[in-house]
Amino acid sequence: MKRSILFFSDCSFFAGCENMLANFFNDHNFIDEYHVLFIYRWTQRYENGFNNRMTNRIENIPLRLYDHYDLYNSIDEIRWTSLHKPLKIFVNLLLVKYLFVFLNTITLFITIRKRHVDLVHINNGGYPGAYSAMSMVMAAKLCGIFRILYVVNNIAVGYRSPERWLDYFFDRAIIRWVTIFVTGSKYAHDKITTTLDIPPNKVRCIHNGISPRSVTETREQITQRLGLPNNRLIFSVIAVLDERKGHIYLLKALDRIQKTHQDCAMPFCIIEGSGPNEALLKTYVQENNLTDDVLFISHEPQIFNLINASDCIVLPSIKDEDFPNIILESMSLGKAIIASDFSGIPEQIEHMKSGILVKPQNVSSLANAITMLTKDPALRNYLGENAKTRFGEIFTDKHAIKEYSETYHKLIEGVL
Repeated sequence: MKRSILFFSDCSFFAGCENMLANFFNDHNFIDEYHVLFIYRWTQRYENGFNNRMTNRIENIPLRLYDHYDLYNSIDEIRWTSLHKPLKIFVNLLLVKYLFVFLNTITLFITIRKRHVDLVHINNGGYPGAYSAMSMVMAAKLCGIFRILYVVNNIAVGYRSPERWLDYFFDRAIIRWVTIFVTGSKYAHDKITTTLDIPPNKVRCIHNGISPRSVTETREQITQRLGLPNNRLIFSVIAVLDERKGHIYLLKALDRIQKTHQDCAMPFCIIEGSGPNEALLKTYVQENNLTDDVLFISHEPQIFNLINASDCIVLPSIKDEDFPNIILESMSLGKAIIASDFSGIPEQIEHMKSGILVKPQNVSSLANAITMLTKDPALRNYLGENAKTRFGEIFTDKHAIKEYSETYHKLIEGVL
């Protein structure tokens, strides 16, 4: 008889932290081995992304769950910005998020209480991340499900902020009830054990894997469709336009190259994505005469086409990063990569062998790396070929699924 695994996720859209779910659900061998049930917090954006990525049909249950971050977003839309902080403090004083944890626990308990489940797999963006993940742990325990695997796809947050103080008591229960935590990087593994005081043997690192998607357009077709210059190198950054992704430092690096590296041909930079920093970044481009060197694309539906058309991929993140999927996707296509040297990124890229690592927020180092790759096609090819080889050896979806399956077997058999 097939073992039954209940997957749970709460994300407002089908983000990078959801990619391993797509790997599981689209793998025919995995679906043949396990009965899969997927429960997720419904948003239209998430559902659209989920449906676009699925090739197999699996049983799934979208639920209307409560998230206090939705209240924060509503507060941010109020015209009078002076009210934003007081209203958020008021929401916190009312302990709304714990009320939502309680209500979500009831909803999840009612949903799963009559189902046979051997193992619960919770997919969270970080810790605490989505608080409904706590609710899923509690609902599973109420239903008598004792094998719980909890994936943390970012760096765990400690208790310095007052918003996290009361979480401590919830965390102690969650840590006791979860069978094993899984992180995507060794860095995140070490951080969660020290930050949340979890025994190291209760946390395992399993690198996320990527299932390469098809390239459906040639570089020439992409160049024509997007109106790109034919005679310039293309450097692309593909990330949400948020402060933590460090786009502004890439733009400052391009400005430095333009003003001080007269012997280097200016590369053409594509910035793909949308987010809160969009207006700030576009203003910087206009004020620093970079309009002929930078193209903003709010959304590219076939992202592998854009990666394939690029000569280099840049990820200048400065914080809140762990094991970025865009790096793995770029490695799978044999692209030269420049990325920030922190968190789990050095576990993906070997400096000057399968990519170039630069210190976060270091404009000079970033400019030098871009200049180096612009001038040296042999180095670009060397880094790209090594990246593709490293990807095939370590970071494919098959590798990750195999490690997770071995962990599932041990959990279900009670030997882990």
